[in-house]
Amino acid sequence: MKAIRHVKVKPRMDVSMLLEEFGNCSFTARRLHEAYSILVRMVDDPDCLKFLTVAGAAVPGGLRLVISDLLKRRLFDVLVTTGANLTHDFLEAIGEHHLRGSPYIDDQELREKGLSRIYDVYVKVESFTAMERKLRELLKSFPQRTMSGREFLSKLGEQLEDENSILRVCSERGIPIFCPALNDSILGLQVWMYTQTSGLKVDLFKDQAEILDLVWSSKKTGALILGGGVPKNYLNQALMTASKPLTYAVQITTDRPEYGGLSGATFEEAVSWGKVKPDAYKVTVPCDFTVALPILAAALIDKTSPS
Repeated sequence: MKAIRHVKVKPRMDVSMLLEEFGNCSFTARRLHEAYSILVRMVDDPDCLKFLTVAGAAVPGGLRLVISDLLKRRLFDVLVTTGANLTHDFLEAIGEHHLRGSPYIDDQELREKGLSRIYDVYVKVESFTAMERKLRELLKSFPQRTMSGREFLSKLGEQLEDENSILRVCSERGIPIFCPALNDSILGLQVWMYTQTSGLKVDLFKDQAEILDLVWSSKKTGALILGGGVPKNYLNQALMTASKPLTYAVQITTDRPEYGGLSGATFEEAVSWGKVKPDAYKVTVPCDFTVALPILAAALIDKTSPS
């Protein structure tokens, strides 16, 4: 046993130095340092297929650039996320914006003003109308055939001009995006409406073979799981099916395990399913990932950038 060493904050202290201080104390701070240590080990492992799974309202919450920067630097090989995050990434890519607001407001008043609320973030209803117009314009150039969801999203990212778009970054760098709940989003709904009168079709079941091929061909697997949800479970199913449990596992979530939901399920529980190796490097950080991810990303980018 070692004595707790109290955190020492210094002038001009960088994030990496602060995380090192966290490693000597306790509670969530120490877990955040453990997460950083595991991610550094994972990123440095050339035999590891690295997944980033993103649930929740990460893009409306302000994490779009953090995620795209991690992907630009190829710190992850595969992205699994929700249709909602891709919807909001698309909105930003065509020049629309998310607005800072307040949760303490008359929501009927917001509706009358043409605003929709995501806790303390507002989105203009007209932004979704602009998205529909732009999406239909882009879809006219798509092949009139059936595509997997992964192939469709890569093609969509190819059409976007915004260099900070998650969709575009992944398309340019050959990073597959798997979105198992694409139809559970405004983007997915608009795509479906377009396919009803065109030869373009999107078959999300094709993605199952594509993600399994990636996992089967890997020597090791690792993941940073933000929030849980469908992206976490989709990856878990591929890991179980291919018998390639995680060697490196970091989860950041505010959910609890006692209620039986997957977002709060522990990695210890995951061992019983064959999702995580018994001797995996693993930690769950009980924290809002809008706080934890920028800290981890800043330290990882600093660690992996050429000196």
